[in-house]
Amino acid sequence: DGFGYWPYDRIRLVSNFIASFPNYKSQYADASIYNSLLGEAHFLRAYFYFGLAKRYGGVPLVTEVQNVLGNKDSLNVSRATEYDTWKLIHDDLQFAIDNMKPSTESGRANKYVAAALMSRTMLYAGSIAKYTDYLGFKADQLAAQQGFAGIDPSKANEFFQYSYDAGKIVEQGPYSLYTKNYPDKALNFANVFLDPTSPENIFVKYFDKTSPGGTGLKHSYDALMSPNPDMASDVGSESYPSLDFMRMFDFPAITDVDGKPIRFANRADIKTNMEPRLRGSAYFDGDVLRGKTFSIQRGIYNSFPGLATEAQNGSNAAPINVNTNRFLGNKGQTDGGILITGAHGQFESSGGENNPLTGAFVRKYVNPNMVTADVRLNNSGQHWVVFRLGEIYLNMAEASYELGKKTEAFDYIEKIRVRAGCLVTRPADDLTDLSQKYGYPIDGNLQFIRDERYRELWGENHRWWDLRRWRTVDRVLNQYIPRALECYYDRANGKYIFLDESVKNNETWSASKASNYEPIPQGEINKNTNLLPQNPLR
Repeated sequence: DGFGYWPYDRIRLVSNFIASFPNYKSQYADASIYNSLLGEAHFLRAYFYFGLAKRYGGVPLVTEVQNVLGNKDSLNVSRATEYDTWKLIHDDLQFAIDNMKPSTESGRANKYVAAALMSRTMLYAGSIAKYTDYLGFKADQLAAQQGFAGIDPSKANEFFQYSYDAGKIVEQGPYSLYTKNYPDKALNFANVFLDPTSPENIFVKYFDKTSPGGTGLKHSYDALMSPNPDMASDVGSESYPSLDFMRMFDFPAITDVDGKPIRFANRADIKTNMEPRLRGSAYFDGDVLRGKTFSIQRGIYNSFPGLATEAQNGSNAAPINVNTNRFLGNKGQTDGGILITGAHGQFESSGGENNPLTGAFVRKYVNPNMVTADVRLNNSGQHWVVFRLGEIYLNMAEASYELGKKTEAFDYIEKIRVRAGCLVTRPADDLTDLSQKYGYPIDGNLQFIRDERYRELWGENHRWWDLRRWRTVDRVLNQYIPRALECYYDRANGKYIFLDESVKNNETWSASKASNYEPIPQGEINKNTNLLPQNPLR
């Protein structure tokens, strides 16, 4: 679930199982099966509370099944502190780790899955403890003053240690980074998310288009990420990687030392010397999907002799962009036999769908083996990787560095970067003070570890939550305009240039300090005023 998440109905089901299951212990000749099932219930409850804690901070801790016919006041449970909420998650997961089997049927949790969730949740809690006070909420926000939003910074290392210890448990499991497609590291990274037999998978959510009974075990990912009609038969692409993100990787220069655009013989040459992991995450011009080749071009310049900055972010008012020098067109349009705009973008008079507003398409999780006619809403069945070893290595790197284990932190980063095919696999020690950027002490090493997490886990439902737990969301998303990689044909010399421009319509993204906590749902407050005080700035 998304905004307004409040799964106490499901928590009640799990708590009822935990309370009732001991009555059936005698039915299990093998005590380890009984213990593992009970541990799995604790894992599930921790998962629900994690969804609550990462949104709201402290929430009511209801671990016993309430009598709905009992005293009304007893049903109106007050919020616990944020510290106690994360501690309940820890305790449930510790019980799960101690009791669950090391292996189960695919798609079910086991000891290592519980440890993976512990690794993630406790890392969240550690950063929340360490950095929340820098938001200044305690000065005038009751929820912060009473411990419902924020944790005493002295508790940070307690949680970082829990995360670190859990990661060590995962490392004892039967997992390894995916390398089946070496030496093609781009294809290899793409297949990390498509191969259900990957040894990197710790916990996977499966879908099955043929499931009986109309259970709907399918999704629409391909139809929402692939251009229509060449690679999809319904909807079309609606999400794209920004140039800012592309430049987080090893990315080719598009201007020379003087600031003039570099000339490329072919559009696809932009991929030369591009980090394989980026190529495994996004489709660029010249890539092939479902039998069709991506053609991504913005327009034509009669000539572009000057600096790239003269394009003024693509503004129509820039002197170099007057209609007699720059030509923009629509899908597949040509001028004198020369392509103006590619079949797959970037079109002049089209909205977001099928038009790569940033110059590339999403590749991560896209299934290339589907027939185009089948790429439509509710017809995709590839699995979703909930936990994988790559994330655990990144969790370990961050927790290690926060605990003062710099060498070990970089050891984990190196594992990730070697698999990614990076030019530099182990970063140099960087003690640059970045406190002005974020408003709290942070050096270049920790920034690199955070950036590596962005590169590796992009598109996997981590970035928003990471910015929130680091308490940087309002600084990173502050009048942020995504950048676009725009390709033009330079008619004067018969070569292609790439310009860094603002995305179409200059869309701006901002988040405030209030974004660090979602508001407790008003409908729940209307039923139970003990949920007050409301979260900061809400």
